[in-house]
Amino acid sequence: MTLPNPILYDPSRHKPLLSQLASIHASCILQDGTLASFIPTRQKTGRLTIDHLKLVNFWLAYNQQVEEGSRAIVLQFADESEEVVAGVVSLYMPGTETGPFRSEVHKLLVSPQHRFKGIARRLMGRLEEVARESGRGLVMLDTTIGSGAELVYPKLGYIVFGDVPKYGIHPLTGELVDERWFYKDLRG
Repeated sequence: MTLPNPILYDPSRHKPLLSQLASIHASCILQDGTLASFIPTRQKTGRLTIDHLKLVNFWLAYNQQVEEGSRAIVLQFADESEEVVAGVVSLYMPGTETGPFRSEVHKLLVSPQHRFKGIARRLMGRLEEVARESGRGLVMLDTTIGSGAELVYPKLGYIVFGDVPKYGIHPLTGELVDERWFYKDLRG
């Protein structure tokens, strides 16, 4: 089955999908150990969980930023019905007079059920279109060294510009992990 084109998140249409985005976010943390803002808690049963409401509130804040114009969110649906989200990525466009051309990629997350279909590439392609259209052609991002994402970004033309040791806490092991920073200049 062919995937539909990724689309821009529209708060008036897509806000009911925030629970799905929260679930994808949680699954990437819990299954992959993705460094994505939250650390799970261990239940008495030993099972790791993340408070779903906390994740929904995180995405509600992103929704607010979309409404304010400082963020764009790109959605990849599993099919034309636009009922099941397969992946998501956001572009943060900070309000700065000294760098109105800069943007940052946040939360490239692909549902484990929909991986190895080129979704990350599709999402990033659409995100780059949005960056160009918004005059935000200097795109920066970061990812944990040793993660699968670290291998994806160079294939998409992103250039490493530095590493930060002991940048964050791994959500599953509690160990400090190193972060790698990338950029891509779409302005030329």
